[in-house]
Amino acid sequence: MGSSAGVRSVVAKALPSASKACMGSVSDVTLNITFVDNDGNRASVPALVGQTILDVAKTHGIDLEGPCGGGGGAISVQRTAKWHDTTYGEGPLCFFCHVQIPSSFNHLLPAIGESDDQGLEDVWQDEVTSQSRLACQITLDKKHEGMVVYVPDAPPTDII
Repeated sequence: MGSSAGVRSVVAKALPSASKACMGSVSDVTLNITFVDNDGNRASVPALVGQTILDVAKTHGIDLEGPCGGGGGAISVQRTAKWHDTTYGEGPLCFFCHVQIPSSFNHLLPAIGESDDQGLEDVWQDEVTSQSRLACQITLDKKHEGMVVYVPDAPPTDII
């Protein structure tokens, strides 16, 4: 009887540290980014690894347009000479989630695609800079901790 009580005591003492080794913590999947609007107002907010910048902005009420949600609309893809396939979620459709990321983060960002670049220029015209990106196309990782995201004023979307 004394022997089994001793085993239980050893297991109970070992269990907390063993469970810590197996489980991650909240800090492993969270990071902080700062949004800066056109007036210079700053909002530092928590984000989750795997979210896009657009997801984080929507979660925290940051004024960043993104009506297509980054998933895009229907796109006709030519598979063969006679076969066209309609696909969804093949990238941005509206180009309204324009943000500017300081050059100090360039090495952490994916390359901007030619169609994304052209879409930004079509919608934002002379507001596009070499630091312009689409918020829906940047998926956050721990390496983005402390990133600053500038949100320019959006072009009007309610013109009749």
